[in-house]
Amino acid sequence: MTARAWPSREEWQAKAEYAVRTGQTLYERLDRLQPDTNWWSLGEETELEELASTAAPEMRRLLTAEINRLRELMPERPAPGRKRAAWFVALEGEAYDNACNLGALEEMRTDVQRARQKHAWGGIVWHLGRIRSHYPAVTLPEQLLTAHDRMTELTASADERRKQAAIAAEQAAVDKEIARRATDKAWAKELERRATIDHPRIIRVGQQTAPSKDDQMT
Repeated sequence: MTARAWPSREEWQAKAEYAVRTGQTLYERLDRLQPDTNWWSLGEETELEELASTAAPEMRRLLTAEINRLRELMPERPAPGRKRAAWFVALEGEAYDNACNLGALEEMRTDVQRARQKHAWGGIVWHLGRIRSHYPAVTLPEQLLTAHDRMTELTASADERRKQAAIAAEQAAVDKEIARRATDKAWAKELERRATIDHPRIIRVGQQTAPSKDDQMT
């Protein structure tokens, strides 16, 4: 077996930052270090709940109105199942677009209700943004637009705190790995690891020697 070309000690040390940053994502590391952390203040959570719980029923009312309008345009729409699927794929042009929007809005209305029941206020914010960006036929009143702007600000603030904490955790891990790789002890362990990979022990079935985790079985 030909030994692989390993990087020199200097090259290995220079790769410390790369190894840390590619070993896991920002948020994987943060969630491991700070599991179940709440990045919201109590005041922010209270304000978001008040805004979202008020917005949810108004959203459902507006969605229902548009759903009913679209349903009137497609009285021949079959019940859910194979017939509806066959009917849907045969549509063209505006009829196809209307059917797509109707199905999406029906699903959204259900999701909004579930989010409201579970107090999953982030879902309310997300769906309100979807309506605002992709469904111009649903006219949102000014108070809903204002509420969505504020909920988006609150969510962005919590997301930014989480992001900054993740960046700090990653930088701390980078600094620690750079310092570790500068030691003779770390280099000796790296050489041992390479030797184990280049020259693994081979244990033949039937021998009494207890295998180690790096052994190859034949």
